[in-house]
Amino acid sequence: MNTTSGNAWIWVVEDNLKIRRNTMFQLEEAGYRTEGLATAEEAHVRLREGSDRAPDLLLLDVRLPGVSGVELAARLHKDNLLPPTIIFSGEASISETVEALRLGVYDFLEKPVSNERLLHSIHNCLENAKLKRHIRELEQNKPRGPKILGESAMVVALRRQIDKVAPTQARVLIRGESGSGKELVAAAIHEQSSRRNGPFVKINCAAIPAHLIEAELFGHVRGAFTDARHDKPGMFEQANGGSLFLDEIGDMAIHLQARLLRVLEDGTVRRVGDTRDRRVDVRVVAATHCDLEHMVRTGEFRQDLYFRLSALPLQVPSLRERLDDLPLLFTHFANRASEYHKIPRRQIEPEVFEVLRNYHWPGNIRELKNLAERMVIFGGDPLSADQIPLSPSGDSIVAGTGLLNTDQLMPFQELKEFRRRCEKEYLQTVLTHTRWNVTAAAKILGVQRPYMHQKMNQLDISRPIEED
Repeated sequence: MNTTSGNAWIWVVEDNLKIRRNTMFQLEEAGYRTEGLATAEEAHVRLREGSDRAPDLLLLDVRLPGVSGVELAARLHKDNLLPPTIIFSGEASISETVEALRLGVYDFLEKPVSNERLLHSIHNCLENAKLKRHIRELEQNKPRGPKILGESAMVVALRRQIDKVAPTQARVLIRGESGSGKELVAAAIHEQSSRRNGPFVKINCAAIPAHLIEAELFGHVRGAFTDARHDKPGMFEQANGGSLFLDEIGDMAIHLQARLLRVLEDGTVRRVGDTRDRRVDVRVVAATHCDLEHMVRTGEFRQDLYFRLSALPLQVPSLRERLDDLPLLFTHFANRASEYHKIPRRQIEPEVFEVLRNYHWPGNIRELKNLAERMVIFGGDPLSADQIPLSPSGDSIVAGTGLLNTDQLMPFQELKEFRRRCEKEYLQTVLTHTRWNVTAAAKILGVQRPYMHQKMNQLDISRPIEED
């Protein structure tokens, strides 16, 4: 649909013949093609039946015989048929003006309107519609779901498995070491499934204390326990119509495993303290770094639950198994860190990748991302091998309490500043461990949640950028 003045087609809906003809003449003089209609009903019927092409712009009077201009806009909006629209009127109320703009009408002009003002509004309305169409086209052509980067054989095979698994309704068990990208795989499964427009709810079974996870998963009613002041739906209810990602399922307490098994078997949940069941339609995707088969043999994990969860197993490779992807991943994380922290992009010397290949990466992709972000902030340009915070033995890269290796990254400083840096990094380490669950981190540190937020503000700690 071309919206230049030479081709744009405008319907002028105006019951006053003189005003309608005069307006059409002005528009045709400016190069637009026009058609006049006397009633809102006629415009509604033609747009609803689709007997001819919809106009590029609807110029609509408010006071019309029968259905008003605002009522027409409301009907078209309800039917998702409202074209780019400008309303002009000499006697519209404030409530009508507000309602029209709420419905998506671009502009509201008061009669008598000058030729210059009318043409300016039409031009802007058409340009705005053109921009919206362009954005929709980009959104439609944009690949759905998170991008799993890598061209190694194992990652290519993993993406193919996801393509096959995602369209099904089967439960998936994602296996892999901590930090290898299991959550990314779960998100990709959801986004490529028929449930993509439904919610994707995540819970880390290891990050939430055992006495709280039951209420988080299944919800609770008012008065079920001391702090239960209101009814609260659990994550199963929140994920209704979508997917629920149970991360680190191997850390779930054995008594909760029985409740989870019941939900998987009959599709109903009962809130803590409630007496009735609620039906839910949820696809469960679970993940673990544990050896669940061993845990089944030792009685730490229910065998029946294991079989329920592992209908379709997926194995996520560790970074050690896909070192060919390391340059691509490191560059991606470094560029994202630069954008997030508003730092110019760093060049990366090839020697950096050679050093990183020789490391065993116990923290996998997450550790690589943290390293890239740290080097972007503390390193120079270009990033070089001597800026990598390796220990003298080469056994570890600074992660967690890495300030013990500060001689490689920063100058000596006052003790007060060093303490501040140590405290900040330790809090960040605990928050990373709890997947940035502030309540769980506060419990580990033995402090109250408000104090935790206060310290985060004092130390300028904010949640890092999410992985793609």
